[in-house]
Amino acid sequence: MENENIGEQDTSTIDTTKPEPSEPDDFTPRYLDPTQLTFTRSEVGTARLEIRDEVCHLRVVVRQLMPLSNPAEYISIAADEDTEVGILVNPSELASESLKIVQEELDKRYFTPTIQKIYRVKEHFGIHEWEVETERGRVTFSVRGLNQNIKQVPPARLFVTDVRGNRYDIPDYRKLDAQSYQQIQRHL
Repeated sequence: MENENIGEQDTSTIDTTKPEPSEPDDFTPRYLDPTQLTFTRSEVGTARLEIRDEVCHLRVVVRQLMPLSNPAEYISIAADEDTEVGILVNPSELASESLKIVQEELDKRYFTPTIQKIYRVKEHFGIHEWEVETERGRVTFSVRGLNQNIKQVPPARLFVTDVRGNRYDIPDYRKLDAQSYQQIQRHL
């Protein structure tokens, strides 16, 4: 004889309790409380991070999440190049010594001299040699593949990346002197 209650479900074994909150996944950002953070320098000069009553990271990597649109906020803190510890929304809320270390790390990572004048850009076998004046003095560098290594940010800002990975900033190429502007127009 077949079971006549096939369509009915036995509800005596259904668990109606709410599931436990799951562990945060790798894609859910963790926002760090600046009052709980202390940045120091290790003996070899690397940045260290202590999160009060939780953990001490002996070496951290500090990166801007929005380097062009909002460089003073939303800083990523990582235990290495790939493992993010969390996001610091407003670093200005850190203690002064911690803020100084974060700023030093950002300055090292995003060293970007501003080009004020372009003396010449000369092409040799697909590599363009630039001779420019920056706020830090006269510099000569090489750029391979202008299309890939000059990024324009509207309306007229340019970022130039040389063969060593160094970046140079031209905040508004339209405001350069006539000779510099002509060099940009000729090579863009």
